[in-house]
Amino acid sequence: MALSIKSMPLSQQLILYLFLGGAMYGVFHYFFYSAWQQEIENKTTQRKALQDEVEKGKGVAARLQEFKREYELREAKLQTLSRILPNNKEVDDLLRKVQGLASQLTLTVLRFKPEATKPIDFYAEWPISLELDGTYHNLAYFFDRISRLSRIVNVSNLKITANPKPTITSTIKATCTATTYVFIESEPAAAPSAAGGRPGAAPARPPAPAQPARR
Repeated sequence: MALSIKSMPLSQQLILYLFLGGAMYGVFHYFFYSAWQQEIENKTTQRKALQDEVEKGKGVAARLQEFKREYELREAKLQTLSRILPNNKEVDDLLRKVQGLASQLTLTVLRFKPEATKPIDFYAEWPISLELDGTYHNLAYFFDRISRLSRIVNVSNLKITANPKPTITSTIKATCTATTYVFIESEPAAAPSAAGGRPGAAPARPPAPAQPARR
C-alpha cells in the first residue's frame, strides 16, 4: 500500500518539506544561481575596465586639446620669428617695401644694391647699399618707418650731403647701409660624385695643358 504524505504525522511532513526545499534550493544554487553570480561578477569587472578606459580616454582627450593649443602657440611664434628672421633674402619684397615707404614720404631711391651676406652663427648679415634723395625731415621719417618693419633692419654708415640745386622736395642726398638678417638653413647632404656615383670616388683629373707646336 502506497504511503500518503497526508497520512504522515505533521512533524514528519514538515521535515520532508524542509528536505525537499533544501534539495531544490541546492540544485537551483548549483546549476543556476552560481552561474548567474559568476556572470554578474564578470560583467562588473568588464564594466569597471570600460570605465577605466573611458576615464583614460578623457584624460588623453584633455591633453590632446592642450597639445593642440601648445602647437598653435608655437606655430604662431614661428610665423612671427619667420617675419623677423626669414630664411631667404626676399629681395623683391624688401625693395617694394623700401620704395613704397620712400614714395609715401616723397623720397627717391637712387640706388638699392644688395651686397654679399656675411654668415655669423645660425643667421647671416645681409647689407644693402642705399642712396636716397629728398629732404632732411622726410629722411628722418623714412628711417623711423624702416625701424617699425616686422623684419629687422639696421641703418649704418649714414652720410648726408646738401643738394647743390635744392628744390622743395630735394634738399639733400643720403647714402647708408641698411643691414637686415637671414636665417641660415642647414645644407642638404652632398650628392654622389659623377665618377660612377660611388662615394669616395676620385675626382676626374683636369686635361693637361696643350703644348705649343714646334716649328
